[in-house]
Amino acid sequence: MAAGLRRAHDRADVAVVGSGMGGAVASTVLAEAGLKVVCLEQGPWTRPEDHPHDDPDWEWRRLTSFSTAPSVRRLAEDYPLDTRDETSLMWNAVGGSTVVYTATWPRFRPSDFRKGTEHGWQPDWPFTYEDLGPWYERNDRDMGVAGLAGDPARPPRGPFQTPPVAPGPLARIAGRGFDRLGWHWWPMPVAIIAEDYDGRLACNNCGNCQSGCPRGSLGDVSFTHWPKAIAAGADLRPNCRVERIETGPDGRASGVVYVDRMTGTRHMQPADVVIVAANGIGSPRLLLMSESGRHPNGLANGNDLVGRYLMHHGLSIVEAWVDERTDTHKGIVSAALICEEFAETDPRRGFLNGCSLHIVRLNGAGYQALGSHSGNTAPWGAEHHATFRRRFAHGFGILCVGDDLPLPDNRVMLSATETDSSGLPAPKIEYRLHTNDQRLMDFAVDRAVDLAKACDAFDVNVNRFTSPDGRYAPPAWHLLGTCRMGSDPETSVTNQWGQTWDVPNLFVMDGSLLPTGGAVNPTSTIGAVVLRAASHLRDTFAEARVAKRTPAV
Repeated sequence: MAAGLRRAHDRADVAVVGSGMGGAVASTVLAEAGLKVVCLEQGPWTRPEDHPHDDPDWEWRRLTSFSTAPSVRRLAEDYPLDTRDETSLMWNAVGGSTVVYTATWPRFRPSDFRKGTEHGWQPDWPFTYEDLGPWYERNDRDMGVAGLAGDPARPPRGPFQTPPVAPGPLARIAGRGFDRLGWHWWPMPVAIIAEDYDGRLACNNCGNCQSGCPRGSLGDVSFTHWPKAIAAGADLRPNCRVERIETGPDGRASGVVYVDRMTGTRHMQPADVVIVAANGIGSPRLLLMSESGRHPNGLANGNDLVGRYLMHHGLSIVEAWVDERTDTHKGIVSAALICEEFAETDPRRGFLNGCSLHIVRLNGAGYQALGSHSGNTAPWGAEHHATFRRRFAHGFGILCVGDDLPLPDNRVMLSATETDSSGLPAPKIEYRLHTNDQRLMDFAVDRAVDLAKACDAFDVNVNRFTSPDGRYAPPAWHLLGTCRMGSDPETSVTNQWGQTWDVPNLFVMDGSLLPTGGAVNPTSTIGAVVLRAASHLRDTFAEARVAKRTPAV
């Protein structure tokens, strides 16, 4: 046990680290089953009045104190990233990054679960799309998803909870461009409700989704899950930073040591089962910090795979400006449309895997004048007003999302130089795009430029988000793969239920589990995977509580 403990708590059935998508889903499932659940979150609650929506300088705050990047905010609840050029989306508060994400909600494709069989450069998942299908449906009902059924590019699915959010003129303009090219497109599913649902208000199309949603219209788990988990008895403790997972003489997890950031007091929370749900950077960081004589390389890391296979997705944005009004300062920032014409591997293209194209909006006037996502800054001086009038409300973005390969040298480690406000080592991150992924993203950008031209764009600007030497440059929005699940203890960190091979009562339940990243936003899939895993843990909890070894898949 760590030195200097001042307070020991009553034993819990489950200690959960992290209150974002994974932690909220797991805590809700287990608390509603009557288990004693304690969830520890290093950040505070984000109150409705904390969001900058009503402030006259809301766009400035969106880029500074309310930035989605902890390296920009530098708040006490954040931790720095020891990396050369990366800015990750991460919100350290109750709800995790669902507080400030775009709630873009597509599902992975069936082929994403069998890449090992398809081409061998990525592993097969330990289960199939069909296995996950019912959990996608249940997770959608819990979150509230807006969309249009019947997409022929997708397997059949259940009904959406609300119709699509207001498409605005942008959808008509982009849809016409897709039609000219003969490419398939469809309204993007989003966890943003277009009608009142489950006690939450419908979206009012204010256009400031990336500063979160004080109304609860966006699928923020502090609105969708935590009220239900707390009502069921879950003990959620904000401002509590976990510094290590303790293990007993038998090597099993015995609980977590955490620091109350408000008082500086260190605590020991004993638990029969520990769940790590601190995201694809925070979870491996905690496991690596929890080394001991029995686990000298960190917990669950006997095969040296914790922190490896980091995936972000390849990301590029092409922005276009057209003569017609697009009104991209109104409505949800998230994608209005999705095109999956190029989502599958086609060997004739010269690379593996595929990409999707998302039609996105451009935020407000100030953000657009500063260049929006692509750096096309309006000039200062005499030409500023004329340029701004020509572009504002006439632009849109085409976000290119590529399925990046999981590489062992793309990884999360512990920094030797950077620490957080509690003195704990920051994560050190190494990430480079594979040449395959660079070719994929070049292809995606070319297709986005084709689309811009088909929409009769008078100006097009490209941000490839890569540096000249091939390193990934900001933003690193998705944090996946660093505690990958699988069927073989030699090649994975956990089994299909998130149960670590080395420590049978230690589970991982977040994006770290995903063996592949697909070519779309992952939060829908993360929620479904965790809902499936947490439900299995609920149903087998008596065995997990005393298990001496992790069952094979």
